[in-house]
Amino acid sequence: MLFLNNVNLNLFRSFYYVAKYGGFTKASKVAMISQSALSSNIKNLEEILNKKLFNRNVSEVTLTNEGKELFLKVEEAYNILNGNDDQKEINIGCVRIIADNYLDSSIVTFRKKYPKVNIRIEFDDITELYQSLRKDEIDIIISRYPLFFKFENYIKVEKIKNIDNVFVCSSSFYKKEFSKMKKDNYVYPLILPTSSGKKRNIEKYLVDNNIFYETIIEMPSSNLLKKLILNDVGIGYINKKFVEDEINEGKMIILENFKDLPVDNITIIYNSNKNSKVLKSFIDILKEAIKKINN
Repeated sequence: MLFLNNVNLNLFRSFYYVAKYGGFTKASKVAMISQSALSSNIKNLEEILNKKLFNRNVSEVTLTNEGKELFLKVEEAYNILNGNDDQKEINIGCVRIIADNYLDSSIVTFRKKYPKVNIRIEFDDITELYQSLRKDEIDIIISRYPLFFKFENYIKVEKIKNIDNVFVCSSSFYKKEFSKMKKDNYVYPLILPTSSGKKRNIEKYLVDNNIFYETIIEMPSSNLLKKLILNDVGIGYINKKFVEDEINEGKMIILENFKDLPVDNITIIYNSNKNSKVLKSFIDILKEAIKKINN
């Protein structure tokens, strides 16, 4: 049986911070313990328990399965001892177009259930958001899939819902260019996304389908993109839901000659080691709400 004297409690404290913050650098700053002391404490704890708690390599530190089991118990005890049985704020990293079109109902439902839990939303590109997640500065990312980089073992990636993308132009642009579009050598003036992964996917699609095009503007999906399309600047590649009102009102036309376009997914990314009932509840609410929304 393990005697929990002061020394051993410090070992568990060191383990908690390294596991929570995914490495020694951030853990050292938060816990105000030197990295060498943290490393020594972890080594001693592994020897006492006769268990390997972390996988270590040059670039990352991840929990083993035994480490994950221990972290759940230590985190629960830590929260009880600190009078904080769950978190009081949800920090969300999100792509703006998904927030604008898919996030409102989730937040409304969550706030009704947890009126005392604050919400902070940060907009950025997926690369910056992922770095914030690794540093424990945000709790969850809501983004689009596919994503083109490798995740650590403790990071959970869940696809929630397929979303439809379309090529659209204004009705006036369509009338003006319709006869030209029928020709095999027509060069489509396209407004394409700046996101490297999304752009790579659609450019591959265009090449594979022998579609001639010119990228006249690169920009993220936004109200500006809608205004440019409506003002006959070019043909935009955009999430269908973002322009469904304009389509229904006849202001925009979907170009049907672009068939079988690449599929995006709304995806959530979070630290699977976090044992927060509030975060888990938010994730459940988010998944249910987004699945109910029409594309």
